[in-house]
Amino acid sequence: MAAVVGARSTIPWGLDMKRPMAERLTMDLNQSMEFTPSSTSSPQIHNFLPMTSFMLSFHQASKEDGEEVKHSHLLIQKRNLELFWYQQMMEIHNITAFKSHHQLPLARIKRIMKSDKDVKMISADAPVLFSKACELFILELTLRAWLETEEGKRRTLQRSDIARAIRQEEALDFLVDVVPLINQKRKMSVIL
Repeated sequence: MAAVVGARSTIPWGLDMKRPMAERLTMDLNQSMEFTPSSTSSPQIHNFLPMTSFMLSFHQASKEDGEEVKHSHLLIQKRNLELFWYQQMMEIHNITAFKSHHQLPLARIKRIMKSDKDVKMISADAPVLFSKACELFILELTLRAWLETEEGKRRTLQRSDIARAIRQEEALDFLVDVVPLINQKRKMSVIL
């Protein structure tokens, strides 16, 4: 980031230290803000700027900043999940032919349902409803895991992201044993 005094330059929103931490986290880093430095500032700034100990104190996250970041991350997650469910409800209300619009194979769902010896007959609507329920479950779990991936500043969804997403939502506790964290998996293999 090189700038010449008196020239127009841009600062990415995420680096603008005057903005509150929550605002900096929610802004797209590709956006920029125009500014014109005052004429009373120091002479030309070089292409690099050595970091003094005074300047480093601004870049070191304090405990308050960490809590603020965590709180804003939780708010973003909550907002994303609310938006997800709103979009899903709108999609369900706008579907004209609910039975013909499914992503998962109905025959496989029906075969899984029949694997229970107590089930004698299955109505035609039941596999369709299970298909939609499974689709919504997969989509929400994927969204929660993707938010974990983004928090880790990665672009690839990993098993550990899914495991962390499961542990953050109480309704998904039934999956804790199915998708253990990696370090728990290693402990189990050492015991056996």
